[in-house]
Amino acid sequence: MGKPRSAMSDLLLHSREMIVNGGLVMLPILASSLIMWLLILYKGLLFFQARRAEKELSQCWQALQQHRYEGAFWQQTILRQFSWLQRRHSLNRENLLQLLHSQCNEVDRYIGTILVLAGAAPLLGLLGTVSGMITTFDVIAVFGTGNARAMAGGISIALITTQAGLVVAVPGLVLGALLHRRAEAIKEQMHRFSLNLLQQSTN
Repeated sequence: MGKPRSAMSDLLLHSREMIVNGGLVMLPILASSLIMWLLILYKGLLFFQARRAEKELSQCWQALQQHRYEGAFWQQTILRQFSWLQRRHSLNRENLLQLLHSQCNEVDRYIGTILVLAGAAPLLGLLGTVSGMITTFDVIAVFGTGNARAMAGGISIALITTQAGLVVAVPGLVLGALLHRRAEAIKEQMHRFSLNLLQQSTN
């Protein structure tokens, strides 16, 4: 038990040193990373639960006849919209697809934010790189190239912030792209489900 605890404390200490040595630019990088990962976990869990809860059209239709809504979150939403249009006697293809459009926006929600945060992370890292190099050149202007210890501070800022920005960006872009693909697949399913549901009601 002692070794894992020591390794964990070493990791935390090393992380703290990197944050401190990286300067003020590390704060927005960490903030964007935290927000990005929270959104990734939220959307990933939502899509995972939706995939597990998906049901066949026949099951959803039988449940609807009993005034129940079953299936994934998007299936239940479409069934509610379908039922609402039926009660208003305005059930047709155009009205159903119009209501479906708002649900498509809900499926896409936060994915754009994830990709923006992932794309902004390297730019924040680049900002830290520029700040570190400016600090290094200021030291050289005052002390010359002979003071390696003074130059190390600026170089460490440049390298650490660049590394941090890439560490945040790479998984964020990959996972954001995967979530985007899954969202597109769900929207295609929603479209087919709505049209099949409408056809089922006319039979």
